[in-house]
Amino acid sequence: MTALIVVFITLSLMGSALWIMPTRREREKMALRIQARKHNITVQLTSVNLPDKWDKVKVKETGLCAYHKYREKPLKDFPDINIYPYEVWKHESICEGWYANLPFTLDSDVAKLLEKHHAVFVAIEISANSVSLYWREKGDESTVNDANTIITHLLTVR
Repeated sequence: MTALIVVFITLSLMGSALWIMPTRREREKMALRIQARKHNITVQLTSVNLPDKWDKVKVKETGLCAYHKYREKPLKDFPDINIYPYEVWKHESICEGWYANLPFTLDSDVAKLLEKHHAVFVAIEISANSVSLYWREKGDESTVNDANTIITHLLTVR
């Protein structure tokens, strides 16, 4: 009987320890965030309001991760540019499958990266202070490296 109680207590403690350990997917997400921090990217868990095709209804997308890079000096009189991986009727196409509320030129290498990660990236915001890329954190370290390349290039948009 004593041995049975000892086994039960041991299994109970092991179950509690396993319950608080992160899952494999959570460890993968943490590795992606650490990789982003190596690129000086600020990581934030957030949600974003996305317009529908007719720009009438805002749909709140939750459970996203935002990668931000801030400018050393905020730009003056810079209009916010929003980029989406789907068509909004009054936005212009900047590359295949990506639309922006204001026209600007995009480097061909960055356009290829955006096309490559069309299903993973949700939105990009370019503001006077920063560039923010919203995504679902589905990928690997090469996806984070590509995100850094995109963000770094978009910081040069004036």
